[in-house]
Amino acid sequence: MADRADRRVAILLGVCVALAVALVVTVVLLVRANSTGEGDAEVVDADPSGTERTAVPTSRPAGSTTTVAVGRDAAPAGGGRVEGGVRIQLGTVSEGIVQRPYTVFSPAEVGPDERLPVVVVLHGLGVTSQTIAAAADWRGAVASDRFVAVFPQGVLDSWNAGSCCPPARALGTNDVDFLTKVIDQLRARRDVDASRTYMTGFSNGAIMTYAFACARSDLVTAVAPIAGSNLSGCAPTEPVSLLHLHGVPDYVVPFNGEPTLSQLVSGVPFPPVPGTISEWAGADGCSLVPAVRSSGGVERTTWSGCSDGVRVELVTYPGNDHRWPDSPLDGLDTVLRFFDIRG
Repeated sequence: MADRADRRVAILLGVCVALAVALVVTVVLLVRANSTGEGDAEVVDADPSGTERTAVPTSRPAGSTTTVAVGRDAAPAGGGRVEGGVRIQLGTVSEGIVQRPYTVFSPAEVGPDERLPVVVVLHGLGVTSQTIAAAADWRGAVASDRFVAVFPQGVLDSWNAGSCCPPARALGTNDVDFLTKVIDQLRARRDVDASRTYMTGFSNGAIMTYAFACARSDLVTAVAPIAGSNLSGCAPTEPVSLLHLHGVPDYVVPFNGEPTLSQLVSGVPFPPVPGTISEWAGADGCSLVPAVRSSGGVERTTWSGCSDGVRVELVTYPGNDHRWPDSPLDGLDTVLRFFDIRG
């Protein structure tokens, strides 16, 4: 009887082990398929909300490649493909057997002595880097304002910002390390001004922007989270300029911290945004009392007197269903002006 019970236990354990191995292999394959970008390229038809509508397969031109080296020894003016005055390249970061991708937009022609600022753009939960790249006119801005835009891809379309969000958080993905490697590769390019590295992100990407700015304050000059929250309440280890954009009301990431269904996804409550911005301003050595001005439904709260000349600003606008802001506030224009990329 005992032998029979032992055999049943052994069989059960074997089945559990097999299922666990199968689950790990499946996750790895999914991540790898999500990361390698093998096969035909996709052009995503997205509306400004950042909600993906359709994915249209397109064939790559004969003899061309969308995967190029982007480090110090690469010629950033070569490789990839050129569309409308913008060069589009793919870079990768190796994490074990997984190749995690990021897309780079840069001006098609860059002078030998020209050094361009870098803007890292993080997508929201459940959408891709292609979606956020299509949510605003990033290509036109890159061509006209002369900067490099970088669109990293989160594991299974998510970012692990510590307290949020699955599936990246459940998998224990080290996205601070991934983004650090992306920035290191970009800053090694000969067409990049390493002293002007910026980050913006939407929703889960905004939460990740906060987490990264706190963990690696040494790598970013300024950050611009949009429709997200500083869930951990972290502060930068060095002064970092902050622009926070938020629609009011926003029923996904609530501005005043009201309970929402999205908290079930994050697993933690959303703190009120005004309080977290005030705390950031305090960490940056700014004045305690900000200046507030309103125009056309857009309210700007600005802290002055900050350390090392940094700036802290909170901009709210009439709610637009948790989407990339385009009216009455042009989110891309506002972000680029805060980064001193657009005059």
